[in-house]
Amino acid sequence: MSHVGSSLCDPSATKCVGVSAGQAGDGHVNPLWAIGLLLFAGGLLGMSPILVRLSGVSPDASAFWRVAIAAPLLCAAAFLVPARPVGPDTMPAPRKGRGVIAGWMVLAGVFFAADLIACHIAIELTTAGNAILLANLAPVIIGLLGLVGLARRPGRMFWIGLPFAGFGAWCLFRASDVGGGSIAGDAFGLLAAVFYAGYLIVIGRLRRYVGAVATMCGTTLVTAIVIGVFAAVRGDLTIPGDWTGWLALGALGILVHALGQGLVSVGLKVVDEATGSMILLVQPFIATLLGAMVLGEVLNGWHMLGNVAVVLALLIATRARRRPA
Repeated sequence: MSHVGSSLCDPSATKCVGVSAGQAGDGHVNPLWAIGLLLFAGGLLGMSPILVRLSGVSPDASAFWRVAIAAPLLCAAAFLVPARPVGPDTMPAPRKGRGVIAGWMVLAGVFFAADLIACHIAIELTTAGNAILLANLAPVIIGLLGLVGLARRPGRMFWIGLPFAGFGAWCLFRASDVGGGSIAGDAFGLLAAVFYAGYLIVIGRLRRYVGAVATMCGTTLVTAIVIGVFAAVRGDLTIPGDWTGWLALGALGILVHALGQGLVSVGLKVVDEATGSMILLVQPFIATLLGAMVLGEVLNGWHMLGNVAVVLALLIATRARRRPA
């Protein structure tokens, strides 16, 4: 999966990690290529619900194998990709603060683990489109947390988008209530958005000192450990029963989690976050389309209405990012 509306998002749903153009210094990349990369990445991230279902293992196990397979690739990238120069947004960690930074890394990994577990449960229980769309409401959750001082206080555009988000979520729950999914699965999708919002808030502080690739490596390692222990305690740390399940997990870890995040990171070095987030809204549409074509999911009018309302809410929230702070 991957989440839209932020510079770092988890490929559950849909999760992306990126840096802005000003931070990266890759201005020589053609913007059209960057847009193409983001569209391709959105397509990869939209495949995650299908691969989770095809893996044939429990949600806990699929979440574990997803990050366990991706971790070596992301950590190799952290060693191979040169660290970006220290600038106004990235500063060397003070010696006494390194323990705090390590704590943030662990906390981010715990939030990420909880997000992936909740998202994979949602994928198993409800429709692919519902799971991805509800999990992508993290920007709205962050705005609400800003009202109590846990994040940046939301601006006027947030209040315009909030009714669309609420109405869209209600429509998706209503779609499940009339037989096109599972209300319990929808609730887990919404819970995934809450955990991902917490992840983004912690990452916002962590990224002042640690680059994007190193952050992906560190949080993915912590996430793999947390999910592995959780699944083992529950007795759910299983392996696929056939080669098709391993292919699905391999694609989930390599194509969706590692490559999908990597392409988003490259694309967001050239395209601003607001535009990139709008392009990545292709994810829920890919997930919904594949859910109908591959899994035979039957959609109703409530699904369609909910899709439109949630996407409008995310577009409005994204537009607010274009305005100077």
